[in-house]
Amino acid sequence: MNDTDWNRVPRALFVVMLMQFAVGGSILPFMSMWLQENGLSFASIGTIFSVASSTFLVFPFLWGMIADRYVPIQKVFTFLNVMTCLALFFMQTQTGFGGILISFLLFYSFYHPTFTLINALSFQYLANPREQFGFLRAFGSLGWMIPSAVIFAWLMKRNESSMHFVLYLGMAFALITAGCTLFLPQIKKIENEALSPNKPNYWKSVRLLFHNRDYVTLLVAFFLISGSFSYVVYYGPPYLLANGVSKAWIGPIQCIGVVLEIAMLPFLRHYIRRWGFVSALLIGCFSLVLRHLIYYYSTNPWILALSYLLAGMVIVFFHIGVSILVNMIAERSVRATAQTLLVVFGSGIGPMLANLVAGKLAEVYGNSLRPVFGFGTLLALVAFILIAWRAPHLRNIHGSDASA
Repeated sequence: MNDTDWNRVPRALFVVMLMQFAVGGSILPFMSMWLQENGLSFASIGTIFSVASSTFLVFPFLWGMIADRYVPIQKVFTFLNVMTCLALFFMQTQTGFGGILISFLLFYSFYHPTFTLINALSFQYLANPREQFGFLRAFGSLGWMIPSAVIFAWLMKRNESSMHFVLYLGMAFALITAGCTLFLPQIKKIENEALSPNKPNYWKSVRLLFHNRDYVTLLVAFFLISGSFSYVVYYGPPYLLANGVSKAWIGPIQCIGVVLEIAMLPFLRHYIRRWGFVSALLIGCFSLVLRHLIYYYSTNPWILALSYLLAGMVIVFFHIGVSILVNMIAERSVRATAQTLLVVFGSGIGPMLANLVAGKLAEVYGNSLRPVFGFGTLLALVAFILIAWRAPHLRNIHGSDASA
């Protein structure tokens, strides 16, 4: 990789990465607290998260297919962020379980697919994704932190303030992201690429993905880790509150892991060069095992807060590693679809089932979250075993073209 590779990357892409994650950083870490403010129990909260995750069974695949086949992916991004803003506007008017559930379904349908679509978008502009993506993705982690600083300042000034204002913050960042995507250069599609004699057509390429054992292994592992990691995002904050942490500090505490992400992501390529993707995935899985064990056994606020360092390692080593590997496995004509299938099976089915179980466990054990973290440990451990078992085959993955 040289300076010429970076000169070809549009500067607007860094801003889009920054702002896209700022939307999630405004909403997701604080959503459980907002739902509690509206009088919902953990059983009801688990139901909302589970039902909302079911939208990933359709919409991520739909957006990925549209981006691959019909509409340039940057235009899809603009649309999704505008609709995210409208969904949040609808959500801020709701107070009952039914209205919140519907608005949360809409939010998930439009926003969550962007987490992997932004990877596919980025790969379109990077000459060498394996070398460059870690540095670019660090801007996403920085964007995730920006809302926490704003929210911290607001809550320190108004300690008894409702978390309702985070919805307005998410709306603002979604509109900024939509505007920034308009400055990205148009992506030129290769006409009739999918129909050329040397390339399988689109649907055949999709079928080939499901016949690729390496890809299926990554899907299953992502399913397990995403379900387990959803407990970090949704149940970590209320567990901190229950153990004496002020809600003003929830944002800064979850940023501990994000700071580690920013520090480590630019060096991920060096690690992968030396040790390979498999060891990175195993480190990510094991970090999540340790993170949940800490929350299962400890109630010390300092230990709970510092364990967010382990959450950061899950993002760096597992989530980013899986995304790059999938980009290397998939044919060029279905790469956006391959990434969004991660959302369907990972961020969709995984959290859907995991949060359904979490709600039942919390209900059975008197609104306690410790059994939830115990189950999260089990999910991450199974993913670790699966990756270790398939390791010899995963080490032989090579990109399908030079840009992989």
